[in-house]
Amino acid sequence: MLAIVLIANVVIVLFWFHCRTNKQTLIEAQLCLALSGLLVGVLWVASLGHFYHAWQLPPDKIQQDVTILGRVISGGCVSKSATDANAHRHYIVAIQAIDEQRANDFLNPSAFNSLLSFGFEFRARLSQTQVEFANTKAFGHSDTPYEYNSTSLSYTTPLEGVVCLHDGDVFTALVKLKPAYGFANPVGFNRQQHLVSQFIQTTGYIKQVDAKTINHHHNHRYALGAWLSSLELFHHSWWSALLLGNKTLFTDDDWTILQRTGTGHLFSISGMHLSIVAGVCFLLLMPFIFVFGQGIILLSPLKRFTLSYSTFMSQQKGLRFRFTHARLRILVLLSVIIACCFYALLSGMALPVVRALLLLAIASWVTISKVAWRPVNIGLAMLALCLVLFPFSILNASFYLSIGAVICIWFFVSTLSIQHGRWYFAAAKLQIALTFIMMPLTTIWFSNVSVISLVANLAAMPIVTVLLPICLISLLISYFFSHAAIGQIGTEIIKYSDHLFGYLLSLLTFLSELNYSAFNLFVSTSSALCFLGAIILFCLPKWRFKYFCILLLLLPLVTSLGKWLPPNDEHWALHVLDAGQASAIAVSKGDRAIIIDSGAIYRGNATTATQALFPLLDSIKVQHVDHVIHTHSDNDHAGGLAAVMAHPFAKNAKFYSPTLGCERNAYVDWQGLSIRFLWPLKGNEQDNNAMSCVVKISGRSGSVLIPGDIEKESEYALITKTLNEETSTLKADILIAPHHGSDTSSTDIFIKHVSPKAVIYTQGYENRWKFPAVNVVERYKRNKVVQFFTSYDGYTIVSFEKDDYHVNTQRGGLKKRWYLKARAPRHLEWPIQ
Repeated sequence: MLAIVLIANVVIVLFWFHCRTNKQTLIEAQLCLALSGLLVGVLWVASLGHFYHAWQLPPDKIQQDVTILGRVISGGCVSKSATDANAHRHYIVAIQAIDEQRANDFLNPSAFNSLLSFGFEFRARLSQTQVEFANTKAFGHSDTPYEYNSTSLSYTTPLEGVVCLHDGDVFTALVKLKPAYGFANPVGFNRQQHLVSQFIQTTGYIKQVDAKTINHHHNHRYALGAWLSSLELFHHSWWSALLLGNKTLFTDDDWTILQRTGTGHLFSISGMHLSIVAGVCFLLLMPFIFVFGQGIILLSPLKRFTLSYSTFMSQQKGLRFRFTHARLRILVLLSVIIACCFYALLSGMALPVVRALLLLAIASWVTISKVAWRPVNIGLAMLALCLVLFPFSILNASFYLSIGAVICIWFFVSTLSIQHGRWYFAAAKLQIALTFIMMPLTTIWFSNVSVISLVANLAAMPIVTVLLPICLISLLISYFFSHAAIGQIGTEIIKYSDHLFGYLLSLLTFLSELNYSAFNLFVSTSSALCFLGAIILFCLPKWRFKYFCILLLLLPLVTSLGKWLPPNDEHWALHVLDAGQASAIAVSKGDRAIIIDSGAIYRGNATTATQALFPLLDSIKVQHVDHVIHTHSDNDHAGGLAAVMAHPFAKNAKFYSPTLGCERNAYVDWQGLSIRFLWPLKGNEQDNNAMSCVVKISGRSGSVLIPGDIEKESEYALITKTLNEETSTLKADILIAPHHGSDTSSTDIFIKHVSPKAVIYTQGYENRWKFPAVNVVERYKRNKVVQFFTSYDGYTIVSFEKDDYHVNTQRGGLKKRWYLKARAPRHLEWPIQ
């Protein structure tokens, strides 16, 4: 494939040289050049894609205790509050060696070794929760961040405890690793795509760190974070995010405020913040320009006066003036770029800031070199450079949001001249335009729309624009001149700003608590792009068929959102979500649904229920959940119970469990479908694996059996109860594998009695129990049952239509992408079928 692309590119370049000799084919030459650049880009990204998959964790290192030598790239502690020993932290680490084997040796084939010279690193995302640290006392270091010593102007760590790693630290640790992977569901956060966008090859968790081997690199960013924490501001977490780009201190309530008000971009250091810093630098340099380059301020009048009044000054003065003007211009631009570079370092080199810095550097170079580039050329150059330096950023939402914002600003300022008139009117109009232009992009990536984002941004944008430079300068002054009077002034300014910031935060909190301030919006990418095209056409000058074209572009969005278009009531579907080593299942028909198990809860968050299950039901226009069945009370099945009970969809639902309503021979007629409870027996008072609810849902087009975590004893009991039936109630077309495919279940006789055509395992990738067991897989294979694995196939939907059904999977037919590569369980021989 790469060879074909390369040959095609060579042919196009040769044709371009031919076109250059003929002026009549200049347009064709430009098109060839553009196509050649596109193919080069495809070749570059495709090469890196192959490189990414070729540089993977060796199989013998997966899910094993290994010792790594690594360097923290990002995620390190930057403030006192972030180093809580009970906190759950995530580090991006460049692994240099695993068990004394160099990470570069993991590259296979070695043909890609030349790409290592570009500075690629073997990256891992490591979590840290209540980690045991070895040799902490011997090392004489603690997790408590440096406390400021007013005598030595330095930071000390007098307390003992757990070490917290910082950006730049080199350390040795005992960890468990596995390849970068994630859940594959139609809705919710796509972790696997996010990991690829950051070029992360593996994930894992830290078990133990040898404190004696840590080579600490406590930079000024960490010291500033500790100093900011020592000021004991009321809204410390917000200032840490705004001034240092540290969002690890945000609580769930804080994230809710940002999401519902659409102001997340204001409190996450981005290109907008860098532009504010650059603008302030220009303003601060104006007095120096006035003092040292009066000729710049009096440019045209002075030149005309000298040319007409004094002969001997004419030529020499003009030359000297032009030289002074050019020199000062270079010094000013270089000073601004240097200041922005320091700000980028302060933000932790966040990718949006780096992109904005590249745009500023290219624009400055064009200005200094006097190259005749239009704004669109500068933007394209920045875009090309970003794609070369960060090719996988095209998989990240921030890339499209940043580029979209830049294009929007350029379009409205340069093309539509929105800047004419009073500056505050122009700023308000630009913010309104940005809000509506960015709405389709945020819908595509986050499936969420903030109704009051325009009001929130119009209120917050000017406040943040004013407070950011003032508080950033005050923080630097108070840190570097803590004992001087000017340092105390800086501290007081920050504290007073913190008081003022409280009013803004109160307003954002009030707006976020309004009913319908934000809502989920699930539309296809094509519908969202048509909506974006309609907005752009609306902003363009009027022409004959303008509004007719806008109406046509809005039709896909209206039809996808229209509640007046009910879903098909004749068909029903089984939805098996990819919930890891857990179970979350739903059955939908029309605008109603049944939930069978709701996934697990981790650290108080039922992410499967809140971020995958209910958004999925919302996306298929379900408005009511009539029945909620939890097969038993284990966390991996009933962890989301509280979240389900609190959701508006389930306010009138009837709940079932092994001790509540779920008993043999109970029957429910639900929209023409038969819901039969086959186990446990009436009067059961136990809620465990053996007494899991066994539910069969059947209709004219097929049937499904969901047996929870029953084991062989319960399977035999079920078979015994159905021996005298003419038509066994155990028979089903689709079977959810009992107990996730454990060898204690799925006996051969049970499989024969159910006689399924397909079985679905709800199991996690590289789970510790190695589910499904090899023997279980072999049994289903002998019985010619088609097998699906949520860890490999992702979300699985079985659609029952008329007299037949068909199965589709997320990593198969629904969304097959190279960066969502499926990984088969290593303990099984693959392929299964």
